[in-house]
Amino acid sequence: MTTEFETEIVKTKEFNKIFMIVFGILYLFSTFYIFFYDKENQNTYLKYLALTIYLLGTYFLFGQSLIKPKKIGNLKISTNIIEFIENGEIKSIALNELENIYLKYMDYGSWTTHSIFGNKNYLEITEKSGKKYDFEILIRNRTSKNDLKSILNSPEFYGKFDFIKGEKSRTKF
Repeated sequence: MTTEFETEIVKTKEFNKIFMIVFGILYLFSTFYIFFYDKENQNTYLKYLALTIYLLGTYFLFGQSLIKPKKIGNLKISTNIIEFIENGEIKSIALNELENIYLKYMDYGSWTTHSIFGNKNYLEITEKSGKKYDFEILIRNRTSKNDLKSILNSPEFYGKFDFIKGEKSRTKF
């Protein structure tokens, strides 16, 4: 019986750190101005500006998990072969050509985690020729996590698979 794990290779949008710091400070000021500053002394224009910044901040803090990451390919791992399509390139790696496979496990997706589309996990595949592939993949739910776990812990992957659990992960792999 061949078990398969299939998922998407994604690229998530990263925001500029300077932008995030400046926006965070503006968010704190707008929160103070709207909720704690004396209501009688508030300037109408500043009040609307603070409200706009507050709503945008709420979106960036809580709404980001509702944005689907950009799909750039597919990954299929079975007990026989690893196949992936990334940016139109189709590649197959037989297990006898595989040096190692390394997973940085963050968590799987659900309403209680970062994203409902699946949490970002990082997979590094190294061939015996030395060629490395780095992927950002989605693990959608507990069932797909268990499928991946059963494949990577199978006898075919002994000595080739290793993983590290991310510091924000709430479930064990």
